[in-house]
Amino acid sequence: MLVIEGIHPQLQPMIEKGQLNSRKIVLLIELKELVEKYAQVPFIPENEIEELEKKYGAKPEIITWGDYFQTEVASRFFHYSDKDFEKIINTIHFDIISSILIFKNKSEEFKKKIKEENLILSGLEKEKLTEEEEQLVHLGILLQYYEEMGLENAELDKEDREWFEYFVSEYEKKVG
Repeated sequence: MLVIEGIHPQLQPMIEKGQLNSRKIVLLIELKELVEKYAQVPFIPENEIEELEKKYGAKPEIITWGDYFQTEVASRFFHYSDKDFEKIINTIHFDIISSILIFKNKSEEFKKKIKEENLILSGLEKEKLTEEEEQLVHLGILLQYYEEMGLENAELDKEDREWFEYFVSEYEKKVG
């Protein structure tokens, strides 16, 4: 059995079955590295890990945000084409950077307003949302990333800022 460094052990059976090709594996490793670079808190806090280990006799396998995103994307989207799989990874990359850029140094009042608007919108059917409401829902997701991953202390590096600018410029070209 070939173990690939940077890939969560839970994904090994998928690799062995041929569900994750080399391109998807590389993208998943890059995703995990990106998320680990910016997430300032673990997916499961240490005290919860200890409680779970006492209760069940074993630690959870998904502990970091990198573990979470990597296994979630792989298990939900392995059947997508390489191109579509890469689009999903790029969207997560864009969203993490966006959440830092949008919410860093913003007031608690601003964040509270977004949460309140999202609470109202969560009761509506997705198909009936206006474009503006859809954008507010997406902003709520970005805020959730920001808070749950502890991104308030994250500092974007030059490489990710450049990637972000390129991504935005390419998108603008497509939509005209």
